[in-house]
Amino acid sequence: MDYKIDFNKQYNVAIVKFDGTLDINNKDEIIDLIKEEILPKNMKYVIFVVSELSYIDSSGLGALLSARSILNKNNGDLVIVNSNKKLSKILNMAGFNKMFKICDDIDEGIKKVKL
Repeated sequence: MDYKIDFNKQYNVAIVKFDGTLDINNKDEIIDLIKEEILPKNMKYVIFVVSELSYIDSSGLGALLSARSILNKNNGDLVIVNSNKKLSKILNMAGFNKMFKICDDIDEGIKKVKL
């Protein structure tokens, strides 16, 4: 899994764009990303752009839940941006559409993360 972080200081939001796979082999990178790269920069609001992921397994889904939990404990929030229909089906089957704010683009994500 590769990722790129953009720290949008205007909105106090970290935007993380993922590429590749999110699975048991790299799930711990999500927690490290939150604890070591995002929270130390005083960013509490995070947008995960997952549209370019080619695969996600249950460990990857669990990592997303853990990331949200860590952010919530720090009075933050996590929004998922996804325009990938295959991944949408997986997220919906896992009930993420009821647990997360999920949107189609980053601008909408910025609005939702602040609500």
